[in-house]
Amino acid sequence: VFCTKYIRKHKKKQTRPPWDDEFDDSLRDCDSFAMLRALESLQDSGATDYVSARGLRAAVTPTASYWNGFMLCLQNPCDPLTNPEGHISLCVSENKLVQEALATRLMRPDTAMTAFSQSDVYSYNGYLGLPCARQAMAYFLERRFLMTDGDEASTTGDIPENKRTEGRGLVSVAEARDSNKGGDEMDSGPGPDSDRIDPEHIALGSGCGSLLSNVLQSLCEAGDAVLIPAPYRAAFDNDVRSVACCAPFPAPVSDIRRGPSPEDLEMAAVRAERLGRRVRMLLLTNPHDPTGVVYSPTLIRRLVTWARERNMHVIFDEVYALSVHEDVGDVPSFQSVVRVLRNSLKDDVHMLYSLSKDFGAGGFRFGVLYSQNALLLRALANLNIFSGVSHPMQRVVSEVLTDDPFIDMFLSDARAQLRWSYTLCARKLEEMVIPYVEATGGLFLYADFSGLLPDVSFDGEDRFAALVNDAARVVLTPGRSMHDRKPGMFRLCYAWVTPDVLEIAMERLSYLVTKIRRNHGNWDSLDTASLGDVTKRCMPLGMRRNPSIDLRGLTHAR
Repeated sequence: VFCTKYIRKHKKKQTRPPWDDEFDDSLRDCDSFAMLRALESLQDSGATDYVSARGLRAAVTPTASYWNGFMLCLQNPCDPLTNPEGHISLCVSENKLVQEALATRLMRPDTAMTAFSQSDVYSYNGYLGLPCARQAMAYFLERRFLMTDGDEASTTGDIPENKRTEGRGLVSVAEARDSNKGGDEMDSGPGPDSDRIDPEHIALGSGCGSLLSNVLQSLCEAGDAVLIPAPYRAAFDNDVRSVACCAPFPAPVSDIRRGPSPEDLEMAAVRAERLGRRVRMLLLTNPHDPTGVVYSPTLIRRLVTWARERNMHVIFDEVYALSVHEDVGDVPSFQSVVRVLRNSLKDDVHMLYSLSKDFGAGGFRFGVLYSQNALLLRALANLNIFSGVSHPMQRVVSEVLTDDPFIDMFLSDARAQLRWSYTLCARKLEEMVIPYVEATGGLFLYADFSGLLPDVSFDGEDRFAALVNDAARVVLTPGRSMHDRKPGMFRLCYAWVTPDVLEIAMERLSYLVTKIRRNHGNWDSLDTASLGDVTKRCMPLGMRRNPSIDLRGLTHAR
């Protein structure tokens, strides 16, 4: 339906592409015009005869505004010793700081043998995942998501020696809780089996994006609106729209430091309904991307209650669950929706997780859905044939995720490294007098550069982003791509580069900010000649870390 009328009628004078997206706030005017120009170019060349309307939609969907800059970062990456003037990407939410530790564990001979020594890795099986992999993931979710500090295991605490499993045997959370005399009470009424994650409620897929798309295809009709508190991760637009044909509908958040309120969501839902669309789904990310804010249990319950009163489904994307830093003041530690609802998700609350963020393993394409909706899981058992996880990968991941001593050490060290990089980034922004949202989790920091824009508009934001890219050779994620209503907001992803490279990037930003302020807003004088020294003068300075430092010693540092 996307481009059919356009192709048949060839209406070149239209100011917007004619597909039915007027209700879809996620498709901005600049994207619509870009898609229109791409369609006209393809039509003039005769290429539209070679693909369907659906193929055209995929072909003309614009890439992220910062994509070309990111490609330069891959082609000419900064290295403190060999290429200190190279490009630096702070636009990709991926944790490269932990990849060496994970690779070392995976390259153990016994782990490599696990991938190919069992006959089930060579054969067809159920498309929700191998039984052993679903059981291992259920165990992992029990240990890291369902249990809390009071239960002596959590996303931010190690499992005590006397509670760890021997070898790779799987024991229930109930056993650990039975022996825990001082454990906290659950926050809400229990489900049928509140202490166990049933492996039958687990579905594995090739990343959260494909699982999200399949879930939406199973629970929504084409054209249904999916409410997403804005700003939100730019990739959601493609995940929601491309295959499931749903409409990502931004719900502007009045206070991004606290998270969305039911009132924020109600306003967006009413607006979507006035445009004639059914609001079927609420999509939440906790910890939030791009702010790094962790939602409190009270807020989670309020949002679920609001959605249930409207007969909506709720998806919690918890891909950053284990990338929670130390507590900041009175900010609460992360608690999964599984924990908050005491494992009583019923048929309308679903949780997504993957190895892409916490484990820095986006290339593994390993995603997890936890849902108690039996009919949804039956649907995924068919849809997942197009997006399953390879059996060798399932075997390897199963072994690693049930290795409690390794996971404890890995997560502890990962939090220490994230805290180090976050602190480096935050301190430099404070020196620049750039406001930012204090983050508790995630791999990024959300900063407000609006005071430096040539004019407070999204054109001004684009101009500032281009200047940072060209002069400082640093690529940030602009707030416009994440549907922030305020121009000048940028996400800085500090875990994609080493601390030394991050320090170079922050020094370049600081020097550029100083240059802009000294020009008193006279952007016409900010050209290549006047800014040619930005990359040359900004070498790593004070906050240098010895690569051989014992990161475990930093785990509890403030």
